[in-house]
Amino acid sequence: MDSRNTDNLRAMRDVAVYLMAEETGNEAVRQRYKQHLQRYVRGLYHIGMGEWDSSTYHGHTFAAYLNLYDFAHDSDVKQLAKAALDWLSAAAAVKYYRGGWAAPSKRDYNDSNVVFGSAAPRFFWLYFGDVLGENPQPERDLIHAITSAYRPPQAIVALARKQFDRPVELLSSKPIYQNWLAGGDVAPAYWETTFFGRTYQLGSVVAGFADGDLHPFKLLAENSQRGIDCVVVNTGGERVRSGKHLGDQLGQYRNLLIWLRPPSSEPFFFQLPNSTTIELDSGIWFIRLEQTWLAIHPIHLSPPQPHAVEDERYLERYPDEHTFVARAIEGEYAGFALEVGEPQSHGSYTEFKQRVKATSALEVGRSPPKPSASLAAPTPPSNLPTTPSTRCRS
Repeated sequence: MDSRNTDNLRAMRDVAVYLMAEETGNEAVRQRYKQHLQRYVRGLYHIGMGEWDSSTYHGHTFAAYLNLYDFAHDSDVKQLAKAALDWLSAAAAVKYYRGGWAAPSKRDYNDSNVVFGSAAPRFFWLYFGDVLGENPQPERDLIHAITSAYRPPQAIVALARKQFDRPVELLSSKPIYQNWLAGGDVAPAYWETTFFGRTYQLGSVVAGFADGDLHPFKLLAENSQRGIDCVVVNTGGERVRSGKHLGDQLGQYRNLLIWLRPPSSEPFFFQLPNSTTIELDSGIWFIRLEQTWLAIHPIHLSPPQPHAVEDERYLERYPDEHTFVARAIEGEYAGFALEVGEPQSHGSYTEFKQRVKATSALEVGRSPPKPSASLAAPTPPSNLPTTPSTRCRS
């Protein structure tokens, strides 16, 4: 048996051993692994999972519990499997958006920044649909979904298709990755904010430590040709990469976000669809997507410049995206404040720009934030302070 304790490997092991014990009449082992399964499913509802919302592994965990649901003889274990599948379906539904996978997410390896880019949406597409094109690479785990009697509740499918009143903000916490170790379930390790606009989904995460496979931020915006556009920001080598850097501070309220980073030689990279560019106006960077608009107020960053990426695998996976780079001023903390608008909150792109330039204010300093400085938000208006300082959530 594989003794590792990642969520997906543990699910495969526990389910396989339980079913083998049940089939062969090994009651001692069956009861022991029934307890393992009970402990894990209780943990899902109590604190969540270590590789939460993983764009790579979420479907693998799900597929294992499909086997438990379909083949367990013990009715209590079958109900336990359904409880796990309902929870995992709901978690997937929050991050699934028209064939894309939203951030934040744990155990992300830079493949999820485009429609059907990663394993999780290529798996849950079978249940959730709501796409404009064919799935180019269905996951092999889908054989378990196709042959299973389980189906997610219709309420969860509606959640995945964003069939609820918007805008709405969702706040949640996640456990430490190695939550199976002693003390791992004592307190949250991550706090995430997700805002569901009418045409987009914006998400970010707060953690007090560096984390190399954490996807900290992403915006997904509806696109009538391919489903969604992805706007991704971070540093990392020669292009956008997943990872939460030591000292990063992110604060989000609904459609507003501030990202600060301590002095560093790492530039900020911005991944945008080829169909749009960055427009500089009054010191603000404006980005016009099909129905969603962004205003970025730079903080100690140089103007963004097109950046050529030489990574062949990246170019193959992202042929319709391009990258901009903005470099931090030496010796200064750097980052940006972001506002997001759409027709329902701002009317038109022109009106959005006018409102941002007329009403938004960004005071850059190291003093505590002044209540009078605020960014424009959808109705009701936000009073989010915009002065970057060490008092930002970290």
